[in-house]
Amino acid sequence: MNRSIAYWIEKLLGYICGLIFMILSYKYNDIFSFALDATFLDKVISISSTLFGFLLAILTLILQGNSPTVTAMKRHGSYNRLINFNKATVISALITCALSLLISFCTSIINLVFPEMLNFLASVNLGIFVSVVVNTLLFTLIFYKIVIADQ
Repeated sequence: MNRSIAYWIEKLLGYICGLIFMILSYKYNDIFSFALDATFLDKVISISSTLFGFLLAILTLILQGNSPTVTAMKRHGSYNRLINFNKATVISALITCALSLLISFCTSIINLVFPEMLNFLASVNLGIFVSVVVNTLLFTLIFYKIVIADQ
């Protein structure tokens, strides 16, 4: 399989952006203090759960599609890569939703027992959330490319 620049962008961009935000959030936790804000966490839960459903709906459309492009992707080997990309993003959305709930409800307990852990969890949560958003955008662009190719 050809490993073009688009392949590496698809494969790594979301994770690199997430890692950068995670490191920056951890190192500069005073600037990124919003990551522990109840309103922010509520929005992360809402957005993550919406993206979770959106990605599963698109996956259903792709799995049920018998278009020439999907058939060509199956022959080429990129179909499984697309399904795995979707699966990883869906699982990441579920993780960030659960982590946001944990942080929301256990902030005072975690802060009391181990304050640095709260900063770490908030940084990880922000990094995963950024990764989910970037990967969802990439997945949507790929989906539109499939739809346009079939017309």
